[in-house]
Amino acid sequence: MANFSQDTAPDSAPASTGSGAARPVAGGLRVLGLRVPFYYGWVVLVVAAMARYASSPGQTHTFAVFLEPIKSDLEITDTTISSLYLASSLVAAFMVIVIGRLYDKVGVRVLLPVSGLLIGLAALWMSQVSSEADLFIAFAALRTLGQGALGMITATMVSVWFIRRRATALAVMMLGSALASGTFPSLASSLSGWLGWREAWVVFAFIPWVLVIAPAILLVRRSPEAMGLVPDGAGRGGISRRAAPVERSFTLRGAMGERSMWLLMFAGAAQSAISTSLMFHQVSLLGDRGLSPGAAAAMFGVTAPMMLVGQFTSGFLADRYPIRMVIAGGQVLLFASIATIAVVGNVWQATAYAVLLGFSLGLLLNSLLSIWPSYFGRAHLGSIRGVGQWSTMVAAAIGPLPLAISRDVTGSFGAGLLVLAVLPILCGLAALAATRPKDGAEG
Repeated sequence: MANFSQDTAPDSAPASTGSGAARPVAGGLRVLGLRVPFYYGWVVLVVAAMARYASSPGQTHTFAVFLEPIKSDLEITDTTISSLYLASSLVAAFMVIVIGRLYDKVGVRVLLPVSGLLIGLAALWMSQVSSEADLFIAFAALRTLGQGALGMITATMVSVWFIRRRATALAVMMLGSALASGTFPSLASSLSGWLGWREAWVVFAFIPWVLVIAPAILLVRRSPEAMGLVPDGAGRGGISRRAAPVERSFTLRGAMGERSMWLLMFAGAAQSAISTSLMFHQVSLLGDRGLSPGAAAAMFGVTAPMMLVGQFTSGFLADRYPIRMVIAGGQVLLFASIATIAVVGNVWQATAYAVLLGFSLGLLLNSLLSIWPSYFGRAHLGSIRGVGQWSTMVAAAIGPLPLAISRDVTGSFGAGLLVLAVLPILCGLAALAATRPKDGAEG
């Protein structure tokens, strides 16, 4: 069982199991955690949701709004900008492995505010790009910090604070992401039209600075054990820490020796590649099907609430069925969303596509976030999740390219959609084969 109670360890890393006496965490917040009339993990969860929202400058739904003005301003093609996005996202994918290790070593209280500061600086850089090299650096920094750092850090910190309620807690955390994907494209479009696309990125710099830095420093702590609590709040009111659920604990090396880790890394690829590809090209894709740019952008507002429904549905299903089965079901729905966009001809059909895409993405996102700590424990979760997220970020990097090449070479997105449609089938089969590691209960 993982031991998180000693504060001689780094802030967010699992505590040492050595014989040294445990030192109490900073007194004021420890006392607050014990005295508030609810579990303090919900405070940590709110901060995580805010950070998820603030990661938007590094997310595809924001880039999608700026593709046309950036291409026009820098005089580059669809394939060029998709290739830059691919290369920069691959850099970000390898960086997230480093960030995962840093999480276990230096702690969430250092890593989260620093990431908030840096993503704001990256947004300022984006406002000044004047060449393909500048754009590559901007993409790489924003993807590393937005999809990479803030995505991994928030999912890991919530997973440390919750075990039995983990799937539900992660779904609540993802409210921040869903709200962002529903509102940020419209905000980006409005700011771009009002101030200009470069000035919009200046405004974006202040969002993570306000929502992440101070809350992370003042309110976040590494684990419930560090505050005299146990996961899910079972230790409040003087209940022994032994009331915490018993969990297995894998090191990164041990996890990588399990077949299920590699299958899960592949199983997460479809959701990442397809969502990035479809959202990256959504305005152009639906524009080719006869929708106006405004109507196409409005579909983000349909996808976002359906992601919420999918996330909470995942939490409900995860309590009743093996998570890998839920993931496989999500892949079926993801395939259906690709089939739907291929035949879209009006706003109502586009809405049906957005509903299917949002629900399937929500179902998959929450299930894929829940399964890592469920299979491998919390003690080395930063390092394990960092490697696991590498595969999804590589898939996200490659995702937009098939559609871009298809359009540039053939004049339509059709061939690219056929390529994407194969992924959910393969990833669904991988999910079904990813049984819980050998000495655990069926997952």
